[in-house]
Amino acid sequence: MNSSLWFIIVNPASGSGKTRSRWKKIKRELIRVGIKFEFSLTQYSGEEASLAASAATKGYQKLIVVGGDGTMQKVVSGVYSQKKVAPKNILIGVIPSGTGNDWIKTHKIPSDYKKAIKVILNQKIKRQDVGRLTVSGNKNISVVFINYSGAGFDCFVLSRLDQYKRFGPLSYFVCAILNFLKYRNISLKIQLDEKLISTNIFLLGIGLCSFTGGGMRLAKDANPNNGLFNITVAENFTKMDIVRNIPKLFNGGIFKDKKVSTHLSSSVRVSCEKNDVVSQADGEVLAGGSLHYQIERDGLTFCAP
Repeated sequence: MNSSLWFIIVNPASGSGKTRSRWKKIKRELIRVGIKFEFSLTQYSGEEASLAASAATKGYQKLIVVGGDGTMQKVVSGVYSQKKVAPKNILIGVIPSGTGNDWIKTHKIPSDYKKAIKVILNQKIKRQDVGRLTVSGNKNISVVFINYSGAGFDCFVLSRLDQYKRFGPLSYFVCAILNFLKYRNISLKIQLDEKLISTNIFLLGIGLCSFTGGGMRLAKDANPNNGLFNITVAENFTKMDIVRNIPKLFNGGIFKDKKVSTHLSSSVRVSCEKNDVVSQADGEVLAGGSLHYQIERDGLTFCAP
């Protein structure tokens, strides 16, 4: 395998389907700057993972992701699902083409495709931690995530988001405004390294990076390199609390609310006595169960400015 050859995974459905036409311009620019590559366009949701695993198994050590946060998460999941190459030895570049493009905000990767290609061309390597979420329920699953996971209002909105994606980066905000009256707080036990929290949750955020949902800042001062999750607990919110705080989700103002606390922990366990806990990881809503979060130190290697 030529060590300079990149394998590109393109999700044409990302960015509300706009990536299909964008790919033509991106491909021309990649050729123009001399990046050697092979590529594959996904045919169905989730194929990113199998393509990434197959590429790593075949000997590709450099991958480029063309898509949004969900595409990136699935590629990283695919890298972690194979056993031939240590995941941290796979270099990943990203050309953002999603709806929210939240993960790149933490690392200041440009959203403009030409500038993003320059970042890949320079191959300045950075690393960050990877989160692993194990869900124990009727269906036991284990997933990895690189940005943000959560439970509560976050998942409630995400489960209704598809019909609002035409609003682009504002889709989460519009969905939250139109559906918040239907939400009910959930009673959770949250076991951190040094503390047990039992309360009624409006929102539980488990962050490696700070941004989610098209620019919402739900993890305060998140650091993806310190081996700790940045945890946000918003509890006992009334409907009026929700109305007052939804705009603050985008500017960090929510952390000033007395019903919101933040914590650091290397692991997190979440359970509910009455029901399974429905969670999301990097925007993917998962089957319910009890949750166990752990960190893979420096588990993601990527190109950044």
